[in-house]
Amino acid sequence: MSYGSGKTKELIEKVILKEFPDFKVICKNDSKLMRLISKVLFFNKKFMSHYVTTIGNTIYVPDLSFFDDDNRAFIVFAHEYVHMCDNKKYGFLYNLIYLSPQIFSLLSLLSFFNLYWILCLLFLLPLPSIGRTWLEYRGYSMSIACYYWLYKEQPPATRYLDNFTTSLYYWMCPFKSYISSKLEQSLKDVVNGKLTEQQTKVEALLNESRQQVFSKLPS
Repeated sequence: MSYGSGKTKELIEKVILKEFPDFKVICKNDSKLMRLISKVLFFNKKFMSHYVTTIGNTIYVPDLSFFDDDNRAFIVFAHEYVHMCDNKKYGFLYNLIYLSPQIFSLLSLLSFFNLYWILCLLFLLPLPSIGRTWLEYRGYSMSIACYYWLYKEQPPATRYLDNFTTSLYYWMCPFKSYISSKLEQSLKDVVNGKLTEQQTKVEALLNESRQQVFSKLPS
């Protein structure tokens, strides 16, 4: 699949592919796995049409028109790049942390041996997920940084809040005031130059891209 153009293409070719040579981009409608997951995630009606999903080193996009808005695509791919780095760092623990506590509902299969295990089905309830909140906070901290760098303005304080507190991510953090303060602090860190390792690489790429543009301007 084509990686679009402009900044997003540079991000993929100069940063992501260097760290993840097996990186791929696939349209969700072309993936049986994504169609299956969409049935499981019945509470998120826009999973196939509006959301980008990363599994391993593969990013699934709704369709090719996703690349039409280069700034938007850049922000999303930078966000997913953080997830890929975390997955590489933590391995199996990444998936366990991200899917907890709901993943423990699988223990209900042991009810064939002892009926008390059936209580593990309670993990299917929309219980808060500390692990998923933390991992998505890292991803959205990158989103906030890229928004600030690309648009030269601070994103609205509530721009990403609903992703944490609603069904979009299965109510992973219903504590609005807490996550709002964390996102605001993340923005302050970016403004003050306190960047994560991944943010530093992405900012350097954007600065390099701008310098190339300026160098082509007539003197």
